[in-house]
Amino acid sequence: MGPGRRARWTAAALAAVALAACGRDRVPSAADQPLIARPAHHFDLARIATGLDRPTYVGAAPGDLVGLWVLEQPGRVLRVVDGRADVALDMSASVGAGVEAGLLGMAFHPRFAGNRRLYLHWSDRRGDTRVAEFVASGDGTTIEPTPLRELLFVDQPEENHNGGQLAFGPDGRLYLGLGDGGGAFDPRRTAQDRSSRLGKILAADVERSLPRWELVLVGLRNPWRFSFDTALNDLWVADVGQDRIEEVNRVRLEFDKPPKNLGWSAYEGRRRVEGHDLRREGAGVVFPVATYTHDQGCSVIGGFVYGGARFPDLVRRYLFGDFCSGTLWSLVGTPEGRATDVRQETVKVPQLTHIGADADGELVFASGAGSLFRAVPVGDPAASTP
Repeated sequence: MGPGRRARWTAAALAAVALAACGRDRVPSAADQPLIARPAHHFDLARIATGLDRPTYVGAAPGDLVGLWVLEQPGRVLRVVDGRADVALDMSASVGAGVEAGLLGMAFHPRFAGNRRLYLHWSDRRGDTRVAEFVASGDGTTIEPTPLRELLFVDQPEENHNGGQLAFGPDGRLYLGLGDGGGAFDPRRTAQDRSSRLGKILAADVERSLPRWELVLVGLRNPWRFSFDTALNDLWVADVGQDRIEEVNRVRLEFDKPPKNLGWSAYEGRRRVEGHDLRREGAGVVFPVATYTHDQGCSVIGGFVYGGARFPDLVRRYLFGDFCSGTLWSLVGTPEGRATDVRQETVKVPQLTHIGADADGELVFASGAGSLFRAVPVGDPAASTP
């Protein structure tokens, strides 16, 4: 599939604009090795919803044992039960949906079952980033249309590299991933600029009346999806690459230490980018634990460390995939902070945009083609071909 088709809507065509300028011939280096994985067939897929408009997120809300919550890129929040999608909130009039802009991230307060608070991240009609706090109805099935308060506004210089993920961390803060502001090769050098919020992972204590966003990680290109492994206090970040390399990062959360640096735009994966330097001399870089080349995909979609009960062979494995190829991989984090035992699943999710979990912690997937899928045991009669 050519870059033009690849970028046609792609709510998670996270590198679409940059990819359109790619295709230069380069001599492969040691940093350009493909991801070597052994084949695996841990699960099949069952289609559980269709007819959605470019879903960018699927997950569960605390206390909601039957619903799946879904974001559609043009601006609707849906609650899906048994394949039926009901609109919980329609904010399409205030959302600017483009190639990578739109309604991108959602997080429920850890005490959502009691306080009904949740958080949304979207691109406004001008393409700028907004994060706000909302409240759901008493029964938790719809969302009041007027935000309780706006928590963040970030001017976006271009339409791509908006990041998207919102998630609560083990420290109780709300985390947000933002891309570098767009354009190829971080032309404004924002990712290494600690005075800019672009190209960072940020966190804020939403219990404060005036939450203050603090830097957690710097040197990111476009962290579309990240997740926490609370068992080991790790943060897993999938950062979309530029010309050649997609990367998965594993970072130990150390709240009393300065923000760690993932290296962009001085590095793409482990490849040095000519003419780009680390902003601080002597600054160390946390290099990725896994990478793959654009021969295997184009846009990494981060997942999470599986902890469900349905697939014992997947327990404690980090699952991730790719938007363009639909490929799903898993790996194991080692005690030394590395990764090993990479496996590639037999099944694929076309236009994969999000890997989420239901109320039981079991795997669900969103496809930009308009469907949701659930992982089911191999050979399950409900299994279908995506």
